[in-house]
Amino acid sequence: MKSNPRLSKYLISNAKNYFAEAEDFVTLTEKFLVPGRDVWFDMILSPLIMVAMCIYTRSPPDILSAMGTYKTIQIWLEWLKYKTVKARLMEWKQIVDASGGPFISTNNPNYLAYVYADGMQRLHNKTFSRLPSRPTSPQ
Repeated sequence: MKSNPRLSKYLISNAKNYFAEAEDFVTLTEKFLVPGRDVWFDMILSPLIMVAMCIYTRSPPDILSAMGTYKTIQIWLEWLKYKTVKARLMEWKQIVDASGGPFISTNNPNYLAYVYADGMQRLHNKTFSRLPSRPTSPQ
């Protein structure tokens, strides 16, 4: 494989633990791929009910509503993280496919994230093993 300067720049600017992101993706996929009623209720209906009750009673939200709002914000942050990691995984897929990968396979489509994390880690190791090592001073 020839050295690709764009790939090297990508690997330098996006140096991370690929397997940790793959783990996040698998965990969040289990939660959001086919979300249950409770997820949609907490994300959409619960905030609408809280706003309607505040308008109906003409009073500010109480402490229970604030705790529900906190839970809603946490779920929306997890949803955004899921979408971000999913987009990053699609980038990995394109990079690994373009470099002749994937280098391993799986029969379970739920774990394809690990296949592409492995490919990115291999590309990372291969790219940075070519760099000349810095001489160390004797101690």
